[in-house]
Amino acid sequence: MDTFKKQEILKPYFENSYGCAAFSSVAKGGIFFVGGAYGKGSVYKLPEEEVVGTVELIQASGGFVLGGEVYAEIIFFQTEADFTRFVEGNFEFGADAKVVALTAAASAKATTMGNQGIQVGMTADGTQVGGANKDAAPEYTKGMKVFTVSLGGLMYQATISGQKFNVSMS
Repeated sequence: MDTFKKQEILKPYFENSYGCAAFSSVAKGGIFFVGGAYGKGSVYKLPEEEVVGTVELIQASGGFVLGGEVYAEIIFFQTEADFTRFVEGNFEFGADAKVVALTAAASAKATTMGNQGIQVGMTADGTQVGGANKDAAPEYTKGMKVFTVSLGGLMYQATISGQKFNVSMS
């Protein structure tokens, strides 16, 4: 969560969202036409950042993919109803175009959980999150907003993927 707390542009999401799910590292890899990802994280109620559960992210992808990467991801939930819908089970389809070289990355993503802004950076601390404005009210798609930061790897992908979240509440 520290990676995202450092992003000034995300402050309105931490202050105004009902909750979030944060993954400090998700490992992703693939070769040719098959790929996958896995990560564990925590589920929080905001703004007090109370840990209320754990979550697993499992992803399968098809399309052109080569290499591997590690990234951090956070999903903000606008309301209690959005939060509840997520913890009861959520599946998402997405389309990705991404290039990662060591800790430098450029990406764009369109998903059923909302489009991610273009993100470019050299390190996790130096990556600036796009698609948000720190002075504007938070924007959500279907009650959610997703941000990712590449932590490292060497990967190229143009894929269609599905993500499954397994949530265990405390």
